[in-house]
Amino acid sequence: MRAMVYAGPEDLQLTELDDPELGPRDIRVRIEACGICGSDVASYLHGHYAAPGQVLGHEMSSVVEQLGSELSGVKPGDRVAIRTARSCGDCVYCDAGRPYLCDDSGRLSIGYGARGGFADLMTVRDVVIGDDVVPVPADVSADDMMWTEPLSVALHAVRRAGINVDSGATLVVGAGSVGLCVIAAAIAEGATDLVAVEPRADRRQAASTLGARTLDPGQLESASGQQFTHIIDTSGSLGALTAALPHLRVGGRLTLVGLGEGRVPWPIPGIELVTSFAFDEKDFRAAVDHIVSGRVRLAGLISHRYDLAGAGEAIEASARDPRVIKAAVYPGAGHSDLDAEPESVTS
Repeated sequence: MRAMVYAGPEDLQLTELDDPELGPRDIRVRIEACGICGSDVASYLHGHYAAPGQVLGHEMSSVVEQLGSELSGVKPGDRVAIRTARSCGDCVYCDAGRPYLCDDSGRLSIGYGARGGFADLMTVRDVVIGDDVVPVPADVSADDMMWTEPLSVALHAVRRAGINVDSGATLVVGAGSVGLCVIAAAIAEGATDLVAVEPRADRRQAASTLGARTLDPGQLESASGQQFTHIIDTSGSLGALTAALPHLRVGGRLTLVGLGEGRVPWPIPGIELVTSFAFDEKDFRAAVDHIVSGRVRLAGLISHRYDLAGAGEAIEASARDPRVIKAAVYPGAGHSDLDAEPESVTS
């Protein structure tokens, strides 16, 4: 199998790897599409979440290639959603229903410790069908299923924030991949009054298509009377968060989702602070259900497509090109899934 292997900062190498031996409860899948996440960017540029030899990528759609002898419920050729965040199942956090805080999550999760989706094939270990791997109808596109992981993160954040049909006005800070998913998740959970603040015009347009009103940072700064009951920060930018905080009303709730390195200006009297990280099994299954049902469909937000050899270019573009809404890697570029738009695939 071919894979783009992380060799160090700004160095991905197209490498031939052996297919791992398939255990009785393992499943091998063929990767159809794998989206570029902010953590992929951080790993590629700085090595934050990767060690040399790792195969990155965790936002994927895939098709079953081979099943371990003890597995049933799916068959070769079935499209599946894969829960890429894994945990030990036996620590204080897992026992408390918070597997996303498990100390072993980084080692076990796909695209971090386990081989990820920038590859032709991927083997998922110790699978429970219906939990770790969920079959989906063939008429749900690979481009839609690719969003399952970031939508899971967004649903976890929206639920932590307490967003629902009765929520007041909500400001989403940042309309990158997670921010767009937060908007979609909030609407799917019943929210009706969403505003997104985002400096990039193309991302504001994308947020608008999902149902949010949009502001550029200058418009937010001048809107001195605008107050929100909820602010969800997906940017990880201390500057963006600091600019948004004066617009959170007393008694409101601030939910931090973006991973930033700056110190949050805290305490701030009279507001609630909530943090949200990763997701759990319920969020994953809800994300799959939202996509399969059609309540959330995000395929149209994919703006840049690359073949497997272009994975590094896809990450570079995600980091530096303001036109990128969402970049994705297609290891099988050139097969029938992409014949309709061959010009959109870059080597």
